[in-house]
Amino acid sequence: MAELNPQSLVTLWQIARCGSFSAAAKALGWSQPAISQQVKKLESQCGMQLVTRAVRGVELTPVGAMLARHGEAISDSLAQAQLQLNDYQRGNFAHLRIVAPPSICSTIVAKTVVKISMANEADEAGDANPSGNPSGNSSGTASGNVSSDDHRHHRLEVNLAQMEPPQAVEQVSSGEADAAIIFRYGTLPHFLQIDDSLQFEPLGVDPLRLLVRKASDIGRAYEKNHEPVDLTAARGEHWIAGCATCRANLLKLASRAGFKPDIRHATDDYWATQNLVEMGMGVSLVPVLDTRLHLQSDLVACPIADADASRQIGILTRVNDTRDSLQYLREELTRTARGYLKDHMTYEQPVLG
Repeated sequence: MAELNPQSLVTLWQIARCGSFSAAAKALGWSQPAISQQVKKLESQCGMQLVTRAVRGVELTPVGAMLARHGEAISDSLAQAQLQLNDYQRGNFAHLRIVAPPSICSTIVAKTVVKISMANEADEAGDANPSGNPSGNSSGTASGNVSSDDHRHHRLEVNLAQMEPPQAVEQVSSGEADAAIIFRYGTLPHFLQIDDSLQFEPLGVDPLRLLVRKASDIGRAYEKNHEPVDLTAARGEHWIAGCATCRANLLKLASRAGFKPDIRHATDDYWATQNLVEMGMGVSLVPVLDTRLHLQSDLVACPIADADASRQIGILTRVNDTRDSLQYLREELTRTARGYLKDHMTYEQPVLG
């Protein structure tokens, strides 16, 4: 079977939207016979009827409606591409796709994207009111906006998708993403396949915590002395693991502490992890970034007495990708990360919170 013609799918969507061949032809700027010919060819290719006559106009069959939904998506993508092309031609647009795991998305990346969006609005306001700040100002402000004499960007659009580190590395390597904000563990130096075509730039260190109920023995002891907890204190507990990378790190840390954790549940959803711990289903290792989102009042996140109980967070990009927009993104992520992470130079040192 030959590949489907995208234009035919768009035509099918227009027929569904407009309700007749003639109205669809008018919307597309084509003749009605041309529209009819496209539909006949598509039906022949599919071997199924896609359009039926109705009391008023035409209707799509179920398979026709399914294909029309794809046509709508194609039409939306083309419209967006045209808008972006117009902005590129005016020299005031850059677009980046970034990927990151949930806890980083919800904190560092989300705040950075908001700051960039606010900078875009400020730029647009400046374009509308050119009598504002004169040129010659400093190259940036605390909000991350660039001044009128810095033409690295006028407007940067960032698309964000959640993704765990192994998949994020693949996305950047293949060119499907421009950058990934990922984490890696000192206990697993070769877990992520980062080859010479990629570069990793550290943003800082995110310590791990042992998440337990305050009413547990471990919780009560920590609430009393506030001293870092040795993982051996939880050797007899059931465990809740995270993603594949986090699970491997848990196994490595526990092995070095002399025990094998009894993993009963696995989820990369921090809210689910909290609920499971709260209900007495086990304990878990969680990053500080997660606890900054929310920590239920009957739980406590205990510092861990292990120098490697932390994860390093950084930006992954392709080597020699020197686009100004990417450098701007790096700078904004670096500024934001300072409010969330420890200095990356302390990664190999004990991090006891």
